[in-house]
Amino acid sequence: MAHGISDVDPTKKEHVDSPDILDKKLTQLADWIRNAKHVIVFTGAGISTSTGIPDFRSSMNTILPTGPGVWELRDHPGAKRSPTARTTTSTKAIPSVTHMALVELARRNLLHFVISQNTDGLHLRSGLPSILLAELHGNSNLETCKKCKTKYLRDFRTRTSKKVHDHQTDRKCTKCGSKLYDSIINFGENLPEYDLETSFEHAERADVCLVLGSSLRVTPAADIPQRVGDRGEKLVIGNLQATPMSRLAKSNIHALCDDLMRGLMAKLDIPIPEWELHRRIRITIEDQTITIVGLDLNQDIVYSLFSEIRILVKEETKTQYDSKAIHSEEPIVHRMKITNPNDKMDVYIELNWQGHYNEPKYTVKFPLANSIKEIHLFYNPKTGTWREE
Repeated sequence: MAHGISDVDPTKKEHVDSPDILDKKLTQLADWIRNAKHVIVFTGAGISTSTGIPDFRSSMNTILPTGPGVWELRDHPGAKRSPTARTTTSTKAIPSVTHMALVELARRNLLHFVISQNTDGLHLRSGLPSILLAELHGNSNLETCKKCKTKYLRDFRTRTSKKVHDHQTDRKCTKCGSKLYDSIINFGENLPEYDLETSFEHAERADVCLVLGSSLRVTPAADIPQRVGDRGEKLVIGNLQATPMSRLAKSNIHALCDDLMRGLMAKLDIPIPEWELHRRIRITIEDQTITIVGLDLNQDIVYSLFSEIRILVKEETKTQYDSKAIHSEEPIVHRMKITNPNDKMDVYIELNWQGHYNEPKYTVKFPLANSIKEIHLFYNPKTGTWREE
């Protein structure tokens, strides 16, 4: 099903609930979530503005830290974003308080599915399980093979074509050799069938649907929360602007998404975790052939993470083998050439990242022997350090 803007003209006026009204609405919402059987969340661009990613529709005098929306600037030739506006790229953005609150609610089984209109990849980067997420408009870090259906996550933007409806990238599938395509959905293009169907299935089960930061004017995505409201269940809309579904909602909360989620989590007495960059890596050694691959946290989807790697084999302090820098498509498969290998030798794998968060290199060490090792690394951007679990 193709998507586009509905005929309803969007209102750009922003509303902010007073503290006492917001408190009452959040008390009610917290009670609904505690007693719900199936909670879903529907997210739009508004959940990412606090990370520095501008939305689309906000007016020239918006209260958002990113300033006016992308389409608003487009419609005002000559207008520029204020020098005080806080903006960044999607690859460098740090998941927001809202993103992390959703991660914690999912971890506690209080949130059962997230439907997102966003393409910034922040839900996955926040640590939200990919099996609990439908990205209806694609992910700028995801590309797919149309022939064998293999998916590839990348720690960079996958889109290379300059033509709107041309999605072919300059990479090929490592399984079948076919061309790869970015996953971005532009206006007039069909939404991914599986994600759309799964989202509607959750909407049929939901007794609470919380909308966060969406104008609800892009269809068919907006039809999903509408289905919850049409069923008479609790549709709650958190957005600064009024939406076409305001009358259908059981509650309309006018607040910045982060303010809403901070208040809600306080009502639920649940702390919001700080974000750490989580990387999952699998390393296999078999007969001196080493395979290194980054993976999605929950599924065995290849996740290209590295700018380069280097492999060294040492026996005590003496280096027996040095691969130098390796630049390769992932999974990275490298044949080592070691004379007289023995159980006193250790393998050192130096991992160098794309560096969007200034991550320093990390070195993994383990014995030289046929083995499969899966590691989970966590990077704290505040301290600039990695830890391994």
